[in-house]
Amino acid sequence: MGAHSAQRAAAGVLIGSTLAELTSARAAGLRFVGLARNPTAARDLAPAGSDVTVPSPTPVLEAARAL
Repeated sequence: MGAHSAQRAAAGVLIGSTLAELTSARAAGLRFVGLARNPTAARDLAPAGSDVTVPSPTPVLEAARAL
C-alpha cells in the first residue's frame, strides 16, 4: 500500500457485524465499528478488537451527520 493509500485507509472506518468483517477491516488498515444487535455479537466483537461496538447504526449515522 502506498503512502497516499495508507493515509486514506487511516481516515476510513468499516461498519460491520461479523468477525470476518472485523478481520477484513484490520487487514485493510481500517478502524472498525461493530454493529452488535444482540448480546452474542457484542460479546464476540468487543474482545476481538472492535474499536467501538454499538447496538444500532443510529449513533454512527448521527455522528456522521454531525461532521
